[in-house]
Amino acid sequence: MFHGKVVFITGAGSGIGKHLALGAARLGAIVWVTDVDAESARAVAHACRELGGRARDRALDVTDAADVARAIADAAAADGRIDYCFNNAGIGFAGEFRDSTLEQWRRVLDVNVFGVIHVAHAAYRQMVAQGHGHLVNTASLAGLIPTPGLSAYGVSKWAVVSFTNTLRLEGEGLGVKVSAICPGFIESNIYANTLVAGLKTDAMRTMAPFPIVPVDGLVARVFAGVARNEPLIIYPFYARALWWLWRLVPWALKGRGLAQMRKIRREFRIVQ
Repeated sequence: MFHGKVVFITGAGSGIGKHLALGAARLGAIVWVTDVDAESARAVAHACRELGGRARDRALDVTDAADVARAIADAAAADGRIDYCFNNAGIGFAGEFRDSTLEQWRRVLDVNVFGVIHVAHAAYRQMVAQGHGHLVNTASLAGLIPTPGLSAYGVSKWAVVSFTNTLRLEGEGLGVKVSAICPGFIESNIYANTLVAGLKTDAMRTMAPFPIVPVDGLVARVFAGVARNEPLIIYPFYARALWWLWRLVPWALKGRGLAQMRKIRREFRIVQ
């Protein structure tokens, strides 16, 4: 499905975005590799070309709406269209609400919500104008079920899921598909770059209640889900199971959530 198609990816310098770029390149896509870290974007674009794909790199801060609009316009002008946009850039946050600062909340929401909106605003309108396209927003399992200790991150990802569901309905009559990726704990650079409040610096990784799984399985699942135009692409299996449990019997997750919160306070919280 990607052969000869134009694929624009944000946050593609590392983690999930990097592997989406490499996967699309293997399938013969024209990949726009964008990231706030210009050197990382350049390295991933080079790796994409070595795999046989065509790739361009660009430094891009998704919190800068004007630059995002220019980047999307440049891609569309250079290649005539944007077939897929993986709206992937994001940052992590770990900590109880009582320990967090308003500055941390603004930072998380600026990247994870407004950054997603900035990219979607430009890419979606381009896709409407050309009459086709698929916008894929990266959310999280934390956007589907309550996740204690990840307050700001969870809020941002619930917003992305809600935005995706709404835009999917609006886009259906305009030729534009919209999906959200909702991964559980995936091996990614997000753990190293997570903002923390009142916790040990490596808390987001070490307090994960489930195994952190390799990213390759997620990429395969994402490509399959995009091909089927699934609204929510949830991976791995435990993430889907927890989502169904929350929808059907939400009270069943209360005990797990309380136990997880006790563990976080006992093992990871820094007493202030």
